[in-house]
Amino acid sequence: MRHTAGFVLACLAALTALPALSREEIPAEMRDVPFSGNIATCAESGTLNAVMGRFNAAERRFWNGEVEILSIEAVREVAFRPHGQDLIPRRYCTGVAVLSNATRTRVNFAVVERMGFASLADGVQFCLVGYDRNHTAMGDCRRFDR
Repeated sequence: MRHTAGFVLACLAALTALPALSREEIPAEMRDVPFSGNIATCAESGTLNAVMGRFNAAERRFWNGEVEILSIEAVREVAFRPHGQDLIPRRYCTGVAVLSNATRTRVNFAVVERMGFASLADGVQFCLVGYDRNHTAMGDCRRFDR
């Protein structure tokens, strides 16, 4: 009985402490060096060109591949800032990549504020289903599914 009462009191103390364990969310726009939250859209030519150019260059340079992305179609936004207002703003996107070998595959990508070269521009991270040779984006590029 004495052990049960102690267990119940410990559980009640833990439950009352839960709000104290949650973190405060301060919007990224209110930091000392604030983010703006204004990042490129999924269908902007600069975003799509970054995905195509980086994939094509990596495919030639590191994999001796002959496949290139010719275009990206059916582009749509999947999520905007899905992890909260206090983290670096990102936009998750998906589309269909038309490849030079006459196939089509899904491409998932994220546009991340100020994560480009020297934090001067937005950064773009991407994954082509079937071409994640380093296995960095989990099976079928799920890292970008939001």
